[in-house]
Amino acid sequence: MEHFMSTHTDHNVLLMLLSYLIATISAYASIDLARRVKHSKKKEKLIWLILGGAALGIGIWSMHFIAMLAYHFPVPVYYHLFLVILSVIIAGIGCILGFLIVSGQSLPFLRFVLAGIIMGSGIATMHYVGMEAIQPVIITYNDVLFSISIFIAIFASMVALWIGFFSPFSKKEMAWKLKLLFSIIMAFAITGMHYTGMSATNISGHATNLESYSSLLDTNLLAWIVVIGTALIFICLFFSLSFERMYKKHELVQSIILDSAVDGIAVTKDDGTIIHANPAFYQLMNSEENSTNKNYLETYLSTCNQHFSFHQEYHLKKNDHIIEMKKHPIIGEHLQQSLWFFRDITEQVKAKERIEFLAFHDPLTQLPNRYKLEMEIKKQIDTNTELACIFIDLDKLKFTNDTFGHNVGDSLLSFASQRLAHALEVGDLLSRIGGDEFVIILSGNRVKKVDDVVQKCMSEMEVPFTINGTKIRVTISAGVCAFPQEAKNIEELLRFSDLAMYESKRNGKNRVTYFNSLLSEKMRRVHLIEKEMIHAMQHNDFHLLFQPKIQVPTGKVDSVEALIRWNHPELGFISPGEFIPIAEEKDLIWSIGTWVLRAACKQWSEWKTKEMVDMKIAVNISPLQFSKDDFLPMLTSILEETGMNPKRLELEITESSSLAFEEQTRKKLKTIQHMGISISLDDFGTGYSSFKHLKQLPIEVLKIDKSFVDHLIGNHDQESIVRSMIQLGHNLSMKVLVEGVEHKEQAKWLAKEGCDMIQGYYFSKPIPPDQLTKYIIDQKSKEVGVTFSYE
Repeated sequence: MEHFMSTHTDHNVLLMLLSYLIATISAYASIDLARRVKHSKKKEKLIWLILGGAALGIGIWSMHFIAMLAYHFPVPVYYHLFLVILSVIIAGIGCILGFLIVSGQSLPFLRFVLAGIIMGSGIATMHYVGMEAIQPVIITYNDVLFSISIFIAIFASMVALWIGFFSPFSKKEMAWKLKLLFSIIMAFAITGMHYTGMSATNISGHATNLESYSSLLDTNLLAWIVVIGTALIFICLFFSLSFERMYKKHELVQSIILDSAVDGIAVTKDDGTIIHANPAFYQLMNSEENSTNKNYLETYLSTCNQHFSFHQEYHLKKNDHIIEMKKHPIIGEHLQQSLWFFRDITEQVKAKERIEFLAFHDPLTQLPNRYKLEMEIKKQIDTNTELACIFIDLDKLKFTNDTFGHNVGDSLLSFASQRLAHALEVGDLLSRIGGDEFVIILSGNRVKKVDDVVQKCMSEMEVPFTINGTKIRVTISAGVCAFPQEAKNIEELLRFSDLAMYESKRNGKNRVTYFNSLLSEKMRRVHLIEKEMIHAMQHNDFHLLFQPKIQVPTGKVDSVEALIRWNHPELGFISPGEFIPIAEEKDLIWSIGTWVLRAACKQWSEWKTKEMVDMKIAVNISPLQFSKDDFLPMLTSILEETGMNPKRLELEITESSSLAFEEQTRKKLKTIQHMGISISLDDFGTGYSSFKHLKQLPIEVLKIDKSFVDHLIGNHDQESIVRSMIQLGHNLSMKVLVEGVEHKEQAKWLAKEGCDMIQGYYFSKPIPPDQLTKYIIDQKSKEVGVTFSYE
């Protein structure tokens, strides 16, 4: 008997512990479920309300009946099936209503109290309805303990609701250890309510016919139903919690991946409703997530008036940005959703446009280049539109680059392009096709205005350019050709206008030439001369002639000027006036000028043995040659190589080279003077000399150009000009030489006006070195050379 009582007691203790364990599990589940209810939305929230409330109610109901199995009744008992089912329904409804009320939006304190009362009342009602299900016993209650048990039920419910909905722990993820601690405390309250209710219960048994209760539930059967049913419910509950947690974790990982993407990503329904979008999307769309309406994407895209197909790329403009957009379907699980990708490609598009611009435009002037020019001409020719092509070349740009530097040359090109643009109208095309060359295309009725356009372009260049404080005067040479009158295609139009431009340069520059058939023949000769000139330099086919400079009034030879000549075996004599401009244009003048200087110095070295050691040789120096940085090293090298006495060398420089860049020129001329070399200013009067600058330069001789004496005699104005120039030279302490004197009257007039030296055919044409030697020896044999009579 004692063994039976001990076993029975142990069995009761185990059931009590099991009931407490179920209460703990129920409390733990209620905390987790409360968080799901609070943070879920709409349909999910309703599901968790029903599932959570039902699970919590069933858990507490299970705890109650398992605890009842541990109670020792005075008689065998059974359970009324209907009341058992009713009790579990009451528990579930009470918990569901409690969750539903407490998860509302307004009056939080009132909702908290009301929900606690309803949930607690449901639990208490479940307890006492379950007690009424016990048959066949008579149950009475202690009023005080009965009230306390109800209070405990309501209090325990409020604690559970506070922890799940109102405590600081409900606002963030709660650690499992803290959940377990709260669950243990709540389990004491729940089981406390049960055992308080049991303490309030007085059960008395009475004899009855047990066969009449055969349809009722046996306690053992009820125990198994409760245990198995409760286990299955909690297994399903915690499986759903775990699955939901895994699903949320998966969604979180996906969300993190999407949110961390640089590109904008949005998931939408077919109607455009945004299901999810990452921060990059809202940033691209210039909108805040909270302020964006559900159909924001569809609303925005509808303004584009465009249907967006799947897997196609579209470019959308949003403010100042260009957004690339692609749309992909989300296939599977009968989803009717779309995945959108957005990327800001503004910089890429701008870079592409910049590359395209550079491919068809000149980076310095921003004008269309040759490729763009040819494309535009082709469009016009394809429609048989009448065209006029004006080919323009800036005169002396190379000299500007060599003298002032390429930075100044680039500025000059940029400013010149702006001035040329001023002469044009809308529809005219101005392009830079390379170096110092520009092309203007006139089309349609504008072709009739080609003369006016050319004159406007030349007028724009009349005002000197001021760059870095220096005034630079630039002229243009232009050539004009028309389509379809003269040219039949693009190549001919550009080539013929180019030929006409070169004709302008050969005829003195600063002029326009209209293409005609004769120019083709001339250009063939130019190309041939260029080709043969290179061959002549390689095979030393040039030679020098020397023209004496005569002293006034003695008539003796003062010095000689070395002049290059070229006799071609097939083309015959080619004048320097023809091939020198070509050499300057084709950048061959440096080689030719170096050859002339070296050949002249070698000739002087040969003359030393022929009693001409005192003879001074003058050599013309091209402005392009003089402006080179390595001119002085080249000059020094030739002097050392040939043994030339610097004091017997005279360099003739032009006004343009002497006055182009004052400080640099002054230093270079001073260096040349210190070497003992004489300096004369050639072609004086044809440039734009400044008397102030002339005085500062170490120039010994002013050489008046031939153009001033061609019509000298009998021309009062011309005589006054030359007389003033002679006086100017003397006032600057310079000797004055006049070239191109061909008549005795000219020589007499110049001698009368005090000219120091004369050069020209009247005394001697340019002659070879051997004839010059004889010429000078003959003069020395005479007591007096050529005499001048002023009568």
